[in-house]
Amino acid sequence: MVERLPVSLVMATCDKREYLALTLESLLVQTYPGFEVVLCDDGTAGGVEDVVAPFRDRLDIRLVTQDNRGRAAARNTALARVDGELIVFIDDDRMAGPEFVAEHVAAATGGRDGTIGWKRRALTWWRPGLLPLGEQDLLRLVGRVGDAERLAEPIHLLAPGELAADPVAAFARTELGDEPDNYHAIVEAYGTGLVDFRFGWALATTANLSVRRAAVKEVGGFDESFTGWGLEDTDLSYRLHRAGVAFSVSTTAVNYHQVHPLAHPDPNVALRVMRAQLLRNLDHFCRRHQALDAYLFRRRWEHAMTLAEADRLLKLVEQQSDPLLRRELEALYAAR
Repeated sequence: MVERLPVSLVMATCDKREYLALTLESLLVQTYPGFEVVLCDDGTAGGVEDVVAPFRDRLDIRLVTQDNRGRAAARNTALARVDGELIVFIDDDRMAGPEFVAEHVAAATGGRDGTIGWKRRALTWWRPGLLPLGEQDLLRLVGRVGDAERLAEPIHLLAPGELAADPVAAFARTELGDEPDNYHAIVEAYGTGLVDFRFGWALATTANLSVRRAAVKEVGGFDESFTGWGLEDTDLSYRLHRAGVAFSVSTTAVNYHQVHPLAHPDPNVALRVMRAQLLRNLDHFCRRHQALDAYLFRRRWEHAMTLAEADRLLKLVEQQSDPLLRRELEALYAAR
C-alpha cells in the first residue's frame, strides 16, 4: 500500500484546450486519492474555464489565469499556490496513466529525491498535414482506422468520457510507443537509479517529474529569463542537482504525450524554430552557470557527443588532482 503524502500536480497551459480536456479526464482515474491540481492558464484565447468546469466536482482543481508570460512564469504562478509536499509536474497535453500519481508518491516515500517518470506518445486527434508524425506512426494509424482514405479528414480517436470509462482500452487505442527522451540507452547502462551517472538532471523535464516542494522552493523555482521553447525546466533540474537532489527514473510513473500541432502550420518549419529557440536558451544556460557539465550538455544538443560520452569525460576530469584539465576544457567549450 502506497504511503499517503500531500501531492500537488502543477500544470501550465496555453492554447491546447482539446488536449487539456483529455489530460484532466485522465486524472479522474488515478488510483491515488486526494491530490490537488494547480493549473495556470498562460493566456489561452478564450480561456479554459469551460474546459475545467466539468471536472471541478471530481477533481480538487485550482485554476489561475494570467496574460501570456511564458512557460517558466506560468509554472512559477502555479507553484506559488500549491499546498502539497510533493510536486508532480505534468504538461497540459499529457494524459496520465492510472498509476501515475501513485508511482510518483511511491518513489518519494521510498527515499527518492527527484523522480523522472516514463513518457509515451499517443494520438488522440488526427489532423491532416498538421502533426509531426513519422512513417511508422502513420502506418499504425491506418491499421487502427482501417482505411487510408479516412485520413483526408480529421478523426477524433478518443471521445470525451471514453478515457474515464475504460483507460486501458483508451491508451491501447491511441498509444504510439515510447518517446525518444526516455534515454533508453542511459537507463540500460546505469539502471533506473542512474547510479554514478553525472547527468541525471539532463533527463529531468517537467513533462513528467516529481520533486519535494521544499527543494523547489530552496532553489527559487523557474528562471523566467528563459524564453521561447526549451531549457527552463532543465535549468531548474540542474539547480536542484547542484543543491543535492539525486534524480532517478520510474518506468511505472507513465504519462502519454498527445501529438499535437506545433506553433507553425508546417511541422518542419515549427521544429526548426523550436530548435533555434533551444540553442539560444542553451547559450543562456551556459552563460548562467559557467560550469563544465553545462558546457558538455550543450555539446550533446550540438550533436558533438552523447550524454554517455559527456559522463565519461566529466568523470575523467574529476579524477585529476590538478585542475588544469578542467580549466582548459571549460575555456575551450565556453569559447566554442
